[in-house]
Amino acid sequence: MKKRNSETRFLYLLVLFMVIILPSGYGQVTPFQKSVMDSIEANSFNASIALGFNASHDATSSLTTSADVGLMYSTERSNFQLVQSSYFNRYERFSTDNRFIAMATASLFSHDSVGNKLIENKVYPEPFVLYSSDIMRALNWRWQFGVNTVYAFKPTRILRIKTGVGLLYEMENWQMVKHELVPYLDTLPDTIQKYLFETIGISKDGKLRRNNIRANAYANMMCAFTKNINLNAFIDIQMPFVPPYKDLPQIDEFPVVTKLYPRISFAMDFMVNIFGSLSFITHFAFQFDKGQIPLYAPNFMYNVSEGLQLEL
Repeated sequence: MKKRNSETRFLYLLVLFMVIILPSGYGQVTPFQKSVMDSIEANSFNASIALGFNASHDATSSLTTSADVGLMYSTERSNFQLVQSSYFNRYERFSTDNRFIAMATASLFSHDSVGNKLIENKVYPEPFVLYSSDIMRALNWRWQFGVNTVYAFKPTRILRIKTGVGLLYEMENWQMVKHELVPYLDTLPDTIQKYLFETIGISKDGKLRRNNIRANAYANMMCAFTKNINLNAFIDIQMPFVPPYKDLPQIDEFPVVTKLYPRISFAMDFMVNIFGSLSFITHFAFQFDKGQIPLYAPNFMYNVSEGLQLEL
């Protein structure tokens, strides 16, 4: 009884920390419930589909809908996941899909499946590939290729936690000059054009490519309060090795970031089962990235959505 009370108090403190202290980021939280991860079977597929309506804070937004899809294939030794999120915004007279994220991960040698028994390993490698685009934040595309070393805490009846640290290589393409302003680049003074095109490296269509290496650290928590109530939370911190504008001179017309700032992402899903495989889901996410490349891109973004999730 004392052990159970101690476990419950620890759970409440952890959830309080995740909900109150951490919320300042945007990330990829696994769409699968704790019960699914606790009962992995070899050579099996799991799928999750969620649709929702959003309240968000970007440069501007109105009616927003979201779609999230998760696929997982399990073998006798490993798990392979593909998670995708997309957001569809309705503006004054037109619509645009302004945010898309897809992430593939492989939890290699994360468990051993012996008959009907699942033996989970505490330490294992987790390579991943992430693709994202975000029109509202001037990100044409971003690719990340990396690997984390994962430490998985022994799962309890109500709680599952894993952490990971590693490295990633990042390739980005930014829209430095808004599309509607690109035709005016030729009207700028020659000195400004030379600074933008030659010193910084902006292309004639207003785009800029940047590559970097980042240290990565994340924590993922899955909690089953009851059989029908689940909470998943994810936080990720990525620290660049090189500032976005290393050794670039500061001028009043183009103030740039020459310091190292971490990218902090957070996501949380609260799920209440309605019946069968259908659940009501509330999703909250945010990201803080002071090292944004374009000057007009917001450093902070959050998103709240409510909808339905179906696990297959």
